[in-house]
Amino acid sequence: MMLCWILISLFVGFLKAQEVIYAQVGGTVTLPRENVEAGNAYVNWYRGNDKFITISRNPQGGIQRGKETKTNADLLPDFSLKISPVQESDFEIWRCEQYVLTKMSEKTYKLYHVTIPKVPAVMAGDSLSLECKMDSSPVKPKVTWIPPENSDCNLRNRYGEKIEVKGVFRCHSGVWTCKLEYGMRKHTEATTTVSVIDLSPSPDTIYTSSSKVDIPCSLSSNIPWSILKETGLRGGNWGFTPLSDPKLTQSLLSLSFDPVVRWNDTQRSDGTVKDKGRELKDQDLSMNLPVSENIRGVYTCDLIFSTKTLSRKVQVEVLKISSSGGSRVYEGQSVNLTCTLGHHNTSGLKVNWNCSSCSNSSLNLNSFTLSIPEVKVEHSGKWTCELWKEGKKLTYAVLSLKIEKAPVDIWLCVAISSGVLVFILLLVVISISIRRHRQMMMYRRHKTKFCCCKNPQQNQKGFYKT
Repeated sequence: MMLCWILISLFVGFLKAQEVIYAQVGGTVTLPRENVEAGNAYVNWYRGNDKFITISRNPQGGIQRGKETKTNADLLPDFSLKISPVQESDFEIWRCEQYVLTKMSEKTYKLYHVTIPKVPAVMAGDSLSLECKMDSSPVKPKVTWIPPENSDCNLRNRYGEKIEVKGVFRCHSGVWTCKLEYGMRKHTEATTTVSVIDLSPSPDTIYTSSSKVDIPCSLSSNIPWSILKETGLRGGNWGFTPLSDPKLTQSLLSLSFDPVVRWNDTQRSDGTVKDKGRELKDQDLSMNLPVSENIRGVYTCDLIFSTKTLSRKVQVEVLKISSSGGSRVYEGQSVNLTCTLGHHNTSGLKVNWNCSSCSNSSLNLNSFTLSIPEVKVEHSGKWTCELWKEGKKLTYAVLSLKIEKAPVDIWLCVAISSGVLVFILLLVVISISIRRHRQMMMYRRHKTKFCCCKNPQQNQKGFYKT
C-alpha cells in the first residue's frame, strides 16, 4: 500500500514538473526556452523518449536537425522551439536540454489538444453555438472567445468553453478565436471560421445617366454553392416594380443550378436584361441593365431557402435632360432645358447647371428647369446637369445644344412668301371690289321707274308705268 502511494506521488510530481502547453492541430505552438540570457549554450530539443536530437544549436550558431525528424519544428532567435503547423503526432512530451560550460539544465513540456468542432454555415437571424474542447490536464485554463474584427460592427468578447450567440448577422462571419490563458502569463489560441448566410448591404437608391447600370446583390460571405444547397437553398430571382405603376411587379431572372449556377431569363421578362445565362461566381448576384427611362423602378434580389427568404431592394433613378426646342435651335428662339428623374418627388435633391463653353452668368442655374428667353450663339455647347444631395454629387447628365443663326435663304423665302401672299390678297380685294361694283350697276339699270301724269281723255289720276 505504501509503495502505491509513493508511485502515485512520484507520478503527480512528474506531471507537475511538465509544463502544460495547449495546441490546435494545424495551428502554431511555441515551446519556450528558459534562461534565454545564456547565449553561449548548447540547446538540444528532443521528442518524447527519442534518444536522437530533433533539432539543436551550438554556441557557434550552427543548427543541426535530426535525420529522423517527423515534425515541422524550427528554432526561434532565442532558440525556443516553434512547431507550425502542428500535427497529430506532435502531442507528446518534449524535452529541452541546455549546456552552459559544465552545467546542464532540463525542461519538459507536454502538448495537449484544444479543438473547436466545425460549425456549419448559419442563416442570418438564427443562433450560433461554439465550443472549445480541451484535453484534461493539471491546469484549468480560462477561456475567452474573441469575435471577428469587422469594421462595420463592434462585437464583445464572450467567456466560457461553450457559448451561444442568438440572432446572428453578417458581422458574425469570420474567424472566431478561442483564447486559453493558463500558468504564468501563458496562452494558446485556437481558431474556427464561421460563415453567416446573408446578403451584403445594398444602396437604397442608385442614380444614373450612363449607358449601363449594375444593380448590386451578393452574399456577405464567401460560401460555396454546394454549402448553400446543403443549408436549404431552393432558388432565387430578380423582380422589378416600375415607379410609374407600383402595383405591377415583373419577374426578370430566375436562379438555375443545372449544370452550373446561373441566371435564366423568365417568360415575363421583356428581354432587356443582359445577364441571362451568366454563370454566377464569387457569390456575385448582380444584374446589368441598359439605361433608359423604362428602367426607373425598384429591383428586388431574392434568395429562397427552405426556412426563409433573404431579400435586398434597390431603387434605380435615371436622370435625363430634355430641350423644348430639340438639340438644334436657331438664334432668337426661347428654350427650356429640363433636368428630370421622371417624377416630382425630388425632396432633398438639388441641381447645378454648367456649360464650360458658354456664357450663362444671367441664368438661374439651380432650378430643375433652366429657361433661356432668347438663345444666342454663345449658348452653344455641352450643358451638364449635376444632381446633388447633402453635399454629395449623385450623378450627372449631358446635353449638346447647338445654336445657329437663321440662314439668309430662309429670310429670303419668308420675304418672297410674304410678298406673294400680299399680292394675292390684294388681287382678291380688287376682284371683290370690281364684282360688287358691277352688281350695283346692274341693279340700277334694271330698276322699275314710275311717274305721275294726268290723262285728259279718261280724266283719271294716279301713277302709270312709262
